[in-house]
Amino acid sequence: MKALIDPNQPVSNITSFVSVVEEGVTSYEPIREDIPNSQRICQVEDTTFEVASPLYWIDCNNSINANTYYYDGSDSTIKEIVDATPPTE
Repeated sequence: MKALIDPNQPVSNITSFVSVVEEGVTSYEPIREDIPNSQRICQVEDTTFEVASPLYWIDCNNSINANTYYYDGSDSTIKEIVDATPPTE
């Protein structure tokens, strides 16, 4: 499998939540922050095709999903996006 990487688009994750009270109902809004050195995985394919610069392909295993993983440019690895868990009442 191959992952298509966009080095110009960082990935963010949910780091915490802030409580919002509207009409007596509490909900939690996520706070997002960019993951340092992250690069977006645009898609995952069995075979590559030509892409415009600066996009590029890297090898990956078949368990990688473009929506839940990112490429870490600092150590050249694919990592899972880890989001904070919302509070429970």
